[in-house]
Amino acid sequence: MRVTKPVQKIRRLLLGKAPVEAQLIITRRCNLSCGYCTEFDNVSRPIPLPVLKERIDALHRLQVLNIALLGGEPLLHPDIGEIVAYANRHSQTSITTNGFLLSKKIIAVLNDAGLYNMQVSIDALHPDPSGYIQKSLKTLAPKLERLKKYADFDVHINIVLCEQSKGEFKEMVDELRRLGFVVSVNLVHDDRGMVGVEGEEFLQLWEYHYQHSLVGSLLEYEYGKQLLMGKRPGWKCRAGSRFLYVDEFGNAQFCSQQQGRLNKPILEYTREDLIKHSQTHKGCEAGCSLFCVYRDSAVDNAPLHAAKSVYALWRRGVMGKGESKKQPAREELLEAVSE
Repeated sequence: MRVTKPVQKIRRLLLGKAPVEAQLIITRRCNLSCGYCTEFDNVSRPIPLPVLKERIDALHRLQVLNIALLGGEPLLHPDIGEIVAYANRHSQTSITTNGFLLSKKIIAVLNDAGLYNMQVSIDALHPDPSGYIQKSLKTLAPKLERLKKYADFDVHINIVLCEQSKGEFKEMVDELRRLGFVVSVNLVHDDRGMVGVEGEEFLQLWEYHYQHSLVGSLLEYEYGKQLLMGKRPGWKCRAGSRFLYVDEFGNAQFCSQQQGRLNKPILEYTREDLIKHSQTHKGCEAGCSLFCVYRDSAVDNAPLHAAKSVYALWRRGVMGKGESKKQPAREELLEAVSE
């Protein structure tokens, strides 16, 4: 992920105790209907731009470093360019998308708005109508080539390791490396965020990713291994502090899978709330595979390890558009971030 003004952001992070990331829902509507997904519908209207601006203002007041625009499918929002530009005034802005709407026109709009980073979610190598798997690499390959040609922002790919994807996982990793995209891997979870796979077969695929991908994140490597080995390492979730999730109603939540526990309007959220929720265990840490929350929590849980992990990837050239000039062997990377 590209980061501008790093000194300023480090100051906000360490001295101001700012949130690393806020995920902001801008629409629940989606152009797909993936069988495993519970975070979309096909009837909701996009959240009005003035309402979103108020919520973004609240996140800016909290000095959030990165605002991630989510859905549904965020590219369905008719004001997506203006939303990105408005959020960019005091934060970096990213988008998580299924990639199907990535026309040359949309890419140009996002370039003009100053988008920093895009994450494209891919579920499998080939589509599988019987399992409602639509986000496949073979389907999205032309969109990815379009991004490489026209996007000014960083692009990386997120894939999910699960029962349905394991058979083609290695081939998908190899193909994404050939295409030159940085990759991160999530472990499938249930509706509470608990890891949904484990065992030697999945552990070997996890290792294969770190051996053969252009790795986009190192922080969860050891933690993911432990989960796949059936272990439940202890850690303190800093959701509500280093990580925020703002639902379609404008309420701050701990995360997408623990909605209803925090439920405070983001317009009323304060620095005192950030401090309070940084100090408490959430009680759902054991077995959680929401790596976005785990990574952001590492700023407080393991600050030296977090800094070394980020530096290791930066030093080895993870570049714009998700491409890498140079990616070393897994052993070299992991040695650089060993605690």
